[in-house]
Amino acid sequence: MEDIFVSPHHSKKEDAPMTRQDIEPELITKHHAHLFSSFCTDPHDVHFENQEEDEKILLFLRRHFITNISWIFITILLTLIPVLIPFLFPLLNLNISFVPTGLITISFLFYYLAIFSYALVSFMTWFYNIFIVTEQRIVDIDYSNTVIHNVAETKMTHIHDVNYTQVGFISSIFNYGNVFVQTAGSEVNFEALSAPKPREATKIIANLIGGKK
Repeated sequence: MEDIFVSPHHSKKEDAPMTRQDIEPELITKHHAHLFSSFCTDPHDVHFENQEEDEKILLFLRRHFITNISWIFITILLTLIPVLIPFLFPLLNLNISFVPTGLITISFLFYYLAIFSYALVSFMTWFYNIFIVTEQRIVDIDYSNTVIHNVAETKMTHIHDVNYTQVGFISSIFNYGNVFVQTAGSEVNFEALSAPKPREATKIIANLIGGKK
């Protein structure tokens, strides 16, 4: 698993196309990134593996926390189902008195273990899918499950364009959308899906590559 919150690795610093001072001041304000941060500019307490000496993180992104509501609701619903079962059986004229108590207990344990696993994987998928913008590069960390993760990065000098989309009533209300970073040539394009404040995120990256979005 890629370790995000680690001490920066010291190595020789490369020249960056632009610096923090080149970005519009109102876009970058130093913040503390807490556990559930989804949008944080200039986080002073966040580091990632292979971060170079004096390489400053300008933007830290995750999917908007509101996107977790679906799996949180499903988890709560599944958790309450066994509580309702004793009330449903009499209504359906079902009798399970012949089922051994030990078997029922084991079944409940496996059921709640499955629910816990589902909730844990859903949370970790949200927590470890990170999009980081520094003065020198973009780092995109995609976490699929407990054993699969992918880390991709590109230098600012390789970025060709950046834009965002914000579609739907919910995304407009909670102000989140998809940020797309297009790289030059055959390099992989980058995307931050369901990112909070997509307009501000796009402006920060656009200023770094010398454009105005």
